[in-house]
Amino acid sequence: MNQQPEEESKSISIPEIEVEIENFKKELTLCKERVKTLMESEDPSEGIFFAKEIFESKQGKLRLEAEIDIRQRKINRMRLGMEG
Repeated sequence: MNQQPEEESKSISIPEIEVEIENFKKELTLCKERVKTLMESEDPSEGIFFAKEIFESKQGKLRLEAEIDIRQRKINRMRLGMEG
């Protein structure tokens, strides 16, 4: 049962992972823009708040940063494995 993820990871190439990273970076940019827009749209004097949406967007931002980091580390491990 543990063999399948290992086989899948071996079949994924560095360029494919780099494409995934770029896609996550694009999503991350959109997420950051959304947080900024929501924060600018808040108007406390009018009682307009987007706390839930801002929180969810920040959670999404953290998730995307983690996905990017995981894939970058995977590339590093693959390169070390090839060189070592």
